[in-house]
Amino acid sequence: MSKKQLQFRIEGATPHTLPMARLAEYLKELAELLGSEERVHFLRVDEGSANCLMEVEDEYQPVISERVRLAQTGHANKDANRAFKTLQGFLHDDDHSAVMQWDKGDVVIEFPSRDKGHGEVYGPFYEEGSIDGLLVNLGGVDETVPVHLVYQGRRYSCNATRDMARRLRSHLLEKPIRVHGRGKWFRNADGDWEMRWFDIHDFEELSDASLWDVVGHLRSVPDNDLTKSRDPVGDMLKLRHG
Repeated sequence: MSKKQLQFRIEGATPHTLPMARLAEYLKELAELLGSEERVHFLRVDEGSANCLMEVEDEYQPVISERVRLAQTGHANKDANRAFKTLQGFLHDDDHSAVMQWDKGDVVIEFPSRDKGHGEVYGPFYEEGSIDGLLVNLGGVDETVPVHLVYQGRRYSCNATRDMARRLRSHLLEKPIRVHGRGKWFRNADGDWEMRWFDIHDFEELSDASLWDVVGHLRSVPDNDLTKSRDPVGDMLKLRHG
């Protein structure tokens, strides 16, 4: 049976800062909010923001989405309504916001932070771009394959065709790569821009040499202007970012 992944990402917390007892409280209320207990399975907490990853049988995706959206307005059953209010209370007490979304970036609901609880969510907006990172996870049985990159502790959820996934496979946990494609962006209730999904169209392998090693190599090239620069790193960053 086909399954979908559901994320509940707690912004401002990480698996290293969120106490296990508090995580257990979140998960208990989350299970109550989602319902369909036998069809929802907890997988893990990913790095970056404390991202609680769950697996849901495909046919129950619309049922769960509707249940959560009704609970937000207080029109679900009493257990789901109570669980939603409790989760929102936890987030306010801990001074965090959260987002619940499916594995392709389709947002189910936003939980705004206490101070910015009246903000609106805008999007999605689509933009071509690139992401650098280490390929840490690659898998799935659908026509589109989930791909996960990590860069400086932040995890990026991406999507690839089966053919692209086969090309990426040899780079799993190897050198960092740069993927090119189209990102799906939202402006969240806190006023921040977030990329929720990225469709990979192409990629390239990156060197794992340090910036200082690269500068040293360039300086060894005859008649290179870097030999005269007082701040070669700064000059290279200006060239890259304009």
